[in-house]
Amino acid sequence: MQCLGTVQRNTVILEEGVYLPDGTRVTVTVESEGQIEKAEVTREDLEQRRALGHQMKAFGQRLVGRHVNLGELILEGRQELEDHV
Repeated sequence: MQCLGTVQRNTVILEEGVYLPDGTRVTVTVESEGQIEKAEVTREDLEQRRALGHQMKAFGQRLVGRHVNLGELILEGRQELEDHV
């Protein structure tokens, strides 16, 4: 299967009407290599990304089985961020 999309903030946005379930493994082929920018990723960047990933997983686990509305979820996340500052 082939489908088209564009990259926005390092995330592939598929064309309208294309749906791939979470966990679907894909291979991305870049059509215009002239637009590719190589970014330097430091060890500190990688450690920070891993830490954020762990925080997101922990937050997700806290929501398992809960029914919350989006507004409450945003307020809860904001409060958590303010508590860490």
